[in-house]
Amino acid sequence: MTFTEKWLTMGLLCLSGSVIFWLPLFSDIFYIPMQNAFGFTKTQMGILLSTFGAVSLIAYFPGGWLADRFLPRKLITIALVITALAGFVFSTLPSFETCLILFAIWGLTSAGILWSAMIKAARCWGSKEDQGKTYGILEGGRSISDVISTTILLMIFAYSRGDDRAVPEIIIMISFYILVLALLVWRIMSDDISNNKKQPKVTISEIIYILRLPVIWLIALIIMATNTAMWGTIFFTPYATEVYELGEVGGGAIGAGKYWVTPFAAIAAGFYADKIGPAKAILGFCIIMTAGFLTFTLIPGSPALLPYLIINVAILTAAVYALRGTYFSLLEQSSVPLAFTGTATGIISVIAYTPDIFMPTLGGIILDAYPGASGYQYLFLIVSFFSLIGLIAAYVIYQKIQKIQMRSTV
Repeated sequence: MTFTEKWLTMGLLCLSGSVIFWLPLFSDIFYIPMQNAFGFTKTQMGILLSTFGAVSLIAYFPGGWLADRFLPRKLITIALVITALAGFVFSTLPSFETCLILFAIWGLTSAGILWSAMIKAARCWGSKEDQGKTYGILEGGRSISDVISTTILLMIFAYSRGDDRAVPEIIIMISFYILVLALLVWRIMSDDISNNKKQPKVTISEIIYILRLPVIWLIALIIMATNTAMWGTIFFTPYATEVYELGEVGGGAIGAGKYWVTPFAAIAAGFYADKIGPAKAILGFCIIMTAGFLTFTLIPGSPALLPYLIINVAILTAAVYALRGTYFSLLEQSSVPLAFTGTATGIISVIAYTPDIFMPTLGGIILDAYPGASGYQYLFLIVSFFSLIGLIAAYVIYQKIQKIQMRSTV
């Protein structure tokens, strides 16, 4: 694979890993407008996202199996095409029942077809010594895609004066873009990114071996905590809109603005992790994440505390995306066999992404039951609890890796 092919492939991995989530996570930026356009309650909004999460959870493991057998180019193209076609249906503002089906389809395409293929392709893309940088570039690239696109989409929405009738048009734009990207992946992405033909087929004994690795479960807990925190960041938009009284465009600006932090956090974290070691860096990021959400729990929001909101949103977003840009580098540091990367990713993801099932619905139920600032405080308290679990797991894995390194130097 030439230098140009290598970086074009990484670019396509970044774009694909970004846009695959734009439609199921449309409410991240357009929570209130989407709610108004479709006429859904917050609980229904949460159920849609929980449906996406539940199907994703089921699809992760077979998705890992697929990633160890088929080329990333084929899997990613198929995932993008199906996602785009479902998006065109979504743009018609269908019934709640139809939306449930669409969100289930997106769970299959993102987790069952694309996710593990992308993670394995990224691990093959980088050298053993550069895994932190590799995943940092992947997450940073995905974040750059998110920040540019969300800013443009928010500008379009603002140009329409925050009219909820602009929601279908924005969904059509996203769906068309995903379809074009699918064509580019099919025509441009290099097949040399993966050497599946040279790798042994994963058998039941290898799956059992992976399941018995303590590091697999520890990585899963760290990612689970991070994913719970990511859902916490998604609620920053309605939090700013309702508690800090910023309005729909202002709340959307907070949601879009946090994306400007993500690429710098992910890429810098990757380089930093390679310098001091992924396990040590991840432990530090978990401490920051836990402390940040605890402050939101303890300090009630109000319009007078807007600077505090902006600063804490920036810090928390940086910590969460620093983790997202580094936690898969633990696969290499923990010596998980390259040939089983897809299967290991699938197993990890089954546990790691369980928050996708309960966090959206739980968040909607809490916010409906406790309107105003108190509801968000309860929600962020739950996020803090899971962050603490991730912190403990990060500390345990750091200690384990330290002991292994000490033995190797003796």
